[in-house]
Amino acid sequence: MTIRIVQVGMGVRGVQWARVIREDPRTVNVAYVRQRVDLAREQVKAWGEDVPCFSDLDEALDAMKADAVLLVTPPERHHSQALAAFRHGCHLLAEKPLAEEMGEAIDIVRQAELHGRQVMVGMNFRYLATSQALRKIFGEQTFGAPGFGHFVYLRNRDGRRPDLNKYPLTMRQPMLLEQSVHHLDLMRYVYNDDVTAVSAHTWRPSWSTYDDDCCVSALLQFRSGLQANYMGTWTSGWNHFTFQWRTDCTNGVVIQNAQFEDLRTARLTPGLAMEGVLFKTGDDVEPLQPYPLPPCQAFIDDTRGLLNEFVEALEGRAALLTTGVDHLKTLGLTVACIESSQTGQRVHLSDFYRRQGVPARWVCE
Repeated sequence: MTIRIVQVGMGVRGVQWARVIREDPRTVNVAYVRQRVDLAREQVKAWGEDVPCFSDLDEALDAMKADAVLLVTPPERHHSQALAAFRHGCHLLAEKPLAEEMGEAIDIVRQAELHGRQVMVGMNFRYLATSQALRKIFGEQTFGAPGFGHFVYLRNRDGRRPDLNKYPLTMRQPMLLEQSVHHLDLMRYVYNDDVTAVSAHTWRPSWSTYDDDCCVSALLQFRSGLQANYMGTWTSGWNHFTFQWRTDCTNGVVIQNAQFEDLRTARLTPGLAMEGVLFKTGDDVEPLQPYPLPPCQAFIDDTRGLLNEFVEALEGRAALLTTGVDHLKTLGLTVACIESSQTGQRVHLSDFYRRQGVPARWVCE
């Protein structure tokens, strides 16, 4: 079985997707959709493909027999494009977020159910080697139960760079909806836990290239009792990229020191806090040991993992995990951060889902 895909969008991320689909013998792009058809044809020719290009999704789906539609487009367009896919009997694979507004995202998932179609959201960072290792460590409680986490992402991302998508420059809450959504999803995924309440604040530094808030600070409370602090920005005062995700457990600590690699662990030595100097910073503490990871080509290998999950689900060999329903919990948490910042109040997710009209059966899945 070959999964026939119509890909909408051929920007930076679209190029990555086209490569992964081209290299997988189970999938093929039967058409590309881009507003500038002339540029689309130039790209396809450069890739060595002989695939028709269209400026309109409905036109492409009328002309080509397809099993699925891949959306690599700004989220503001996803709702109408998703409904077009369902009208033509296609499954949907959409880059995150599924939509900027909860109402549109909920409707996409609801329409998929009505049409009997699958919806998968492109949370590819779940398939990074680091993420898979973390999920295993916490699932097996190798260092005991996680007690608290601290996730820091500090980056000076100038949105005007030619190799970056331009729509985040003017979109609402670009950091949260385009970047933090990955980090919030990763915490849900690797801890295998859901957030029950969040307090958050967002803001925009005066020198930012983005029109709206691009800094986020949030305190997340998980169902298990785990607490996590999150700090993320696309506008920092230093061009050094800082990524660190630390989780303290009952019997040790797990630290990821780089976005796609450098995972380290240390096992707690009972009683060591009672000995030696008060503030231990050198060789007098438990050594951090590197955690073995397979090699990973970022944005390619993780996308391959995501595509494999999608294909296996469509072939009926495995259940889809990164579903639209699951994504509503990540998107809901992201939008709840916005609400918390705007109101100055802590947001309880069960109440938030109810007010947003998310069916109770979806929340429980």
